[in-house]
Amino acid sequence: MQTVEGRVAVVTGGAAGMGLGMVRAFAGAGMKVVAADVRMDALDAALAPLRDAGHEVVGVETDVSKQADVEALAEATLDAFGHVHVLCNNAGVGLFSTIAKTTIDDWEWILGIDLWGPIYGIKVFLPLIEREDEGHINSTSSLAGLLAGGAAGPYNVAKHGVVALMATLERELRAAKSPVRASVLCPGAVNTDISRNSIASRRARRGQATGRTAEGDKIGEKLVGALAAGMDPDEVGHLVLDGILNDRFWIFTAPKLLRVVQEQVNVMVEDQSLTRLRMF
Repeated sequence: MQTVEGRVAVVTGGAAGMGLGMVRAFAGAGMKVVAADVRMDALDAALAPLRDAGHEVVGVETDVSKQADVEALAEATLDAFGHVHVLCNNAGVGLFSTIAKTTIDDWEWILGIDLWGPIYGIKVFLPLIEREDEGHINSTSSLAGLLAGGAAGPYNVAKHGVVALMATLERELRAAKSPVRASVLCPGAVNTDISRNSIASRRARRGQATGRTAEGDKIGEKLVGALAAGMDPDEVGHLVLDGILNDRFWIFTAPKLLRVVQEQVNVMVEDQSLTRLRMF
């Protein structure tokens, strides 16, 4: 996009973490922003300082795993600002359990948010964005969307799906000479509470405990430590803004970690085996 000032952006998962970082970056660049989240109280608290500073931001309670909610989010965006130019499908959850011990409910819950959320977002918002002279759709994947580790099956599957979804969309948009571009965010460690928030959200919404294993707990503890030392979410927001302005498809927070992806590609060519994944 040539400019974002005065344009309208929608960010899902906008109450905290990377989503809030995007909201802040976009608002700081002069955009009008609609932030969506399933936690309305957290959303109101997060947006209050931005409103007090004079930014045009609106919060909409949204469960991205429900198409009707995403359609209502689009209606609320048009009601508030009349246009939409940028969509960031960022809402996401993740839990740690081996595939053998992951329940079907957990598969459906994670895929519903992490993969169907972006699918619904594109289906609903793409026609609206294509009405404009230019636009952009970004979806949040992960390095786990490029290389799958253990004890995170649904998350890995969803994030690989998001990469495929966005790559397909970008190629189709270019072939159609659409004014809309697409990108995928594949972050490494970012200082967010996704692990704790995911567990709390799962229990609150389903009223039941999640599947837990010793291996999952061990990896979860390592993840919490790695995330605490990770990139600031506001930095991620500015990386996404820069990617939108410069029409970059791949957006990485830790490009050096792509060496593990390259290692796997090299081994695929050499002997078709699977590398030992070193995530931490």
